[in-house]
Amino acid sequence: MLAVGYFWGRSFIAPIMALTRGTRALAAGHLDERVVVSSNDELGQLGDAFNNMADRLVELQEDVRKKERQAIFGRIAIGLVHDLSHPIQNIGNSCKLIVKMFDDLEYRKSFRTTVERELAQVKRVLDDLRNIAKPLPLESFPIDINKALTELAESMQATAEGSGLALDTEFLLGPLFIEGDLFALNRVYRNLIINAFQATGPRGSVVIRTMRQDGKAVVEIADTGCGIPPDRLGTIFEDFATTKRQGLGLGLAISKKIVEQLGGTIEVASEVGLGTTFTLRFPLTKARPSQLAAV
Repeated sequence: MLAVGYFWGRSFIAPIMALTRGTRALAAGHLDERVVVSSNDELGQLGDAFNNMADRLVELQEDVRKKERQAIFGRIAIGLVHDLSHPIQNIGNSCKLIVKMFDDLEYRKSFRTTVERELAQVKRVLDDLRNIAKPLPLESFPIDINKALTELAESMQATAEGSGLALDTEFLLGPLFIEGDLFALNRVYRNLIINAFQATGPRGSVVIRTMRQDGKAVVEIADTGCGIPPDRLGTIFEDFATTKRQGLGLGLAISKKIVEQLGGTIEVASEVGLGTTFTLRFPLTKARPSQLAAV
């Protein structure tokens, strides 16, 4: 009786243990896991149902991946059409006019300016796509961010005035040095400022601040614009995520990658109807360009 009970118990418990192991494997993400239950009773039927469920999960997962790829490619296509159609159309229109007005020296100068500006826009879009796939290596040198932001703000004053906005600066007195790549950081600052311009209506304001906190240089870019809905705040730094109606949505994703490559952090705080503030923090450095040159 003991022997019969032992073998009967094993034959009864073994399928249950196999189903338990299979369930844990599926929960861990191993969708290729299957169970073998040779009995023809209810446990055997349960094993067959488990295997059918696992097969169906694999099919559903592949279907979800396919739809995600299609959605991403669709967003890329729509964003490319939006970001590239305008500069290409401007170039095309200018080329049509230059045929008729080739002898007009003033228009030839305007034509050259237009083509160079629009081609630069096309190049920026293509660079954004390339940098998402393979970020460019950055070089770090001591940079006075107060000086860099002052020059950038001066160059963007005309754009702000053309949009009916006030671009103000509130900089910490004295130099504020960090280790960074000037070109890459200017790209980040410019992208955040342009976003602030686009989100802020006429008679609004955009403020650029710098300060020193806990051994770090802090840069704030704040606007009085429309703000970002709370449900979108958690995804605005992801690739192809955007709060705009059209566009690729790569600017903030690339900005975050650049900031993190330089050892910094970027955060956002926003309230719908009141405005948005982006805060960047970088480790301070005591080194100065003149000191490095002397060494």
